[in-house]
Amino acid sequence: MLKLAVYHPDKLLRKKISNYLIEILRKNNIYGKVYSVQNFQKLYESIEDGRHQFDIFCLETSHESCEQLMGKYRHTEFILVDTPIELLSIFMRYKPVGWIQSTDSGLKKLPESLKACIYYLKVKSEECFCIHTKTRSLRIPYRQIQYFESRLHQIVIHTRLKENLFVFSGVLDDIEKLLPSGKFFRCHQSFLVRIDTIHQLDRTNRNLILDNGEVLGISKRYYKEIDRIFAEDTVIQ
Repeated sequence: MLKLAVYHPDKLLRKKISNYLIEILRKNNIYGKVYSVQNFQKLYESIEDGRHQFDIFCLETSHESCEQLMGKYRHTEFILVDTPIELLSIFMRYKPVGWIQSTDSGLKKLPESLKACIYYLKVKSEECFCIHTKTRSLRIPYRQIQYFESRLHQIVIHTRLKENLFVFSGVLDDIEKLLPSGKFFRCHQSFLVRIDTIHQLDRTNRNLILDNGEVLGISKRYYKEIDRIFAEDTVIQ
């Protein structure tokens, strides 16, 4: 169940936003519950001690603990409400999904903001390969990865977008140990391919043809294993 918390110091506006969110959930057949928050400090304390957890916050940001909440709970999505434009940059560093006003015209942006929140929550929860370097950390969903390539003491991650490559220092043997069992196959000393992206096995030339048209060679060492993967029940002559 999706849990949403709505905070606004104005009781009538808080109720208005909460009711509108409930209406959006119903219209889109989304199973969720909207909590109207009167006392922000008590809400913050209940989250800190583990009594409550929320997926999405719809916040008026005047309370002194709002920035602290946004900075600490990065697993949660935020929609800003009635934040003055001169203070917007303070909260934008935490990458809220939306910025709306509590007016009738402003609330028209709420359905799209909520849709974006749900999308990002889904992305955060899916299985990802994580890269950590001195300068950055990245999460790449496995569904986007075609294969890993070892190249001159570096690892290159090839994704479904051919031009979208990720390069970092590493050893393919170490990467193989980190990957989920049964999802990737070592077809060569230099290649670890995601099994779901393999379209065809070229037995004559000992190549794998991926669903994006790329061709990867299979070394003798790994050929028997890939042959077993393709030895399924149906035989077409």
